[in-house]
Amino acid sequence: MEDPAKPYFYQGLTDRERAVFEGAIALATIYHQFVGTPVSRSRKVIRSLERAIERSILLQPFKEKVEVKIDPKRARSGKGPYAYFSLTGEMLEVKVVAKYGKARAYVAMRFIPDLGYPLMYVEKVEENE
Repeated sequence: MEDPAKPYFYQGLTDRERAVFEGAIALATIYHQFVGTPVSRSRKVIRSLERAIERSILLQPFKEKVEVKIDPKRARSGKGPYAYFSLTGEMLEVKVVAKYGKARAYVAMRFIPDLGYPLMYVEKVEENE
């Protein structure tokens, strides 16, 4: 895929670096756009939200694959008409594959109990000659 935005990026940027950047943009988008979304405990609703997040991120350029899982066990919810929870970063497990030029970056986000934090990180980067 040709990149019409390429002239705006630092010309010394490698395909590898740009693939990581594109993957990181996807993780940040998911976190900052969807955290706070109200969700019911219905597995059907949770699955629908997971698919909606995946499909919206796949609209971004250079994204090959997006997998989103929401863990409702980490949620607190009210009762009666308040029986829903708000999505938090701790509930998200996300994997994104971003391909740019000859490079493919595998990035992820998940809650790390030892850190007490939903960490975004690079799992690996591959380059094809």
